[in-house]
Amino acid sequence: MTAQARYEISADVAWVEASDLGSTPHLVWAAQLETATQFAFTDTAWLVWMLLSDGVSTVPALRRELDRIHDELGPDVDRPSFADASLQDFLDALVRDGLIRLL
Repeated sequence: MTAQARYEISADVAWVEASDLGSTPHLVWAAQLETATQFAFTDTAWLVWMLLSDGVSTVPALRRELDRIHDELGPDVDRPSFADASLQDFLDALVRDGLIRLL
């Protein structure tokens, strides 16, 4: 996909931000309703999903927000970040799984 591709969460996806009995501070459970396939996103994948849910829809915008948030967390907080290629790979996988769509 191109850097200017825009993404949004698909209409046939149910999802909820939740906690996993207190063991995972940030968690999204999502299900593709047509296939009933379920997914769980934590850490940076959770953050990407939440940014998508807030309307951040392009790779450059997602990258800016990820960098800004990780900078705000500071060096004492271990937050894995996606390299540009792996962020695109993650988005491509979400498209293939029917969780997000290209606009």
